[in-house]
Amino acid sequence: MAESTSLLNYLWIRLPLILLFVNGYLIYRLLVITGLTDLFVRWSLRRSHGRVDRILLYIIVTAALLSFFIPNAITVLTLLPILKSIDEEISLEYEGLRLTTPLSLSVIYGANIGGMGSLIGSPANLLLIAALDFFGVPGREQINFFSWFLWAVPLVVVFLTIAWALVVWLGVPQRVHGLRLRLPNSFAFQKPASQHHDGIILFGLFLAFWISEAVLLEVLPFFNRLEPFVCLLYFLVFVWFCFFRHRPALGRPLMRVRDVFSELPWRGLLFLGLLIAVMLAVNLLHLDRRAAAVYSAWIGHETSVFMVFLLMTLTVIFLTEVFSNTVVSMAFFSIAYYAALGQEISPLALMISVSIASTCAFMTPVATPCNALVFGEMKGTSLRRMLLLGLVLNMLGGLLMTLWLQNVIPLVYP
Repeated sequence: MAESTSLLNYLWIRLPLILLFVNGYLIYRLLVITGLTDLFVRWSLRRSHGRVDRILLYIIVTAALLSFFIPNAITVLTLLPILKSIDEEISLEYEGLRLTTPLSLSVIYGANIGGMGSLIGSPANLLLIAALDFFGVPGREQINFFSWFLWAVPLVVVFLTIAWALVVWLGVPQRVHGLRLRLPNSFAFQKPASQHHDGIILFGLFLAFWISEAVLLEVLPFFNRLEPFVCLLYFLVFVWFCFFRHRPALGRPLMRVRDVFSELPWRGLLFLGLLIAVMLAVNLLHLDRRAAAVYSAWIGHETSVFMVFLLMTLTVIFLTEVFSNTVVSMAFFSIAYYAALGQEISPLALMISVSIASTCAFMTPVATPCNALVFGEMKGTSLRRMLLLGLVLNMLGGLLMTLWLQNVIPLVYP
């Protein structure tokens, strides 16, 4: 009885975070069903006015922004038809010239980097929260929707700038620089429909509530006791607007129940359950502590904090090039926790570095679903250039994340 009561108390305390991730999934389905993702992509690319460097910039930024709130694989699927259209138009207009590789790399880099920008942007972040709670890491209670933005958005902006510069300088043929391309006719202005307006309003409500909720926790100490009630009330209102409020223009509510479950990631949820079971078994057998001891012995107790972060980040990045990022992150959360204790540094920042590094593998087509989808669909993408530029971006990204997380995380989560 005591154990069940303890579990219920934990679930009640963590109810706001659970509702945030569920709400994030509903927002993703809402953006897809209303067509807002496609509308946003076409609007943003029109602003490039055909300049190659701007086209690549808008692709990489658009992919990142969408990946803040929807799975990055869905982001890629949304962008692929547009990328193919641009690539074919360029080939016909400019005597066989193709920008297949820079277009492909731009969407890969943007979608993968964007996943670290939001607490709900990557499945690895959900695993991170579970791991932080499992090990009782100090400071975990300070992680919320808004506080994640404080350190992640600046990091994403710098990372995207580096990735864009790399693609433009090393990925685009010299004779293309300065060309103003003619975009396909499908990019013509489309007047937003009623469901677009409804989707924008609900998306704004989503952002406004979860940011305000995080701010209230900081400025009003008593709000902590009311937080689960307030979040539950908001969520019920959101569900009513989505599933029960009648839209005359549609002749039905904006979303239907089957819209949610038609693409529910059942295999991913099953895999998450299996991973948690494996983590529990590994912890009971103390395999994680043994692995952490080996890792600590390898890096040495005299190693600087900077090198501990850098080696951990690069190890996760390069392992993700050949293994699933969820498997790598789950395995290394335990290693990072015990390695941090062994090195007498905060486990929180090191475990966060594992989570975001697991989304940043840019070299191989099998590293992430984004890489696989783009490389498979964009025929003519250069594997050699993908490997070389991905290696450079992996190294620069590892260095950037190390410098940023080591110095900024203690400020945001003291």
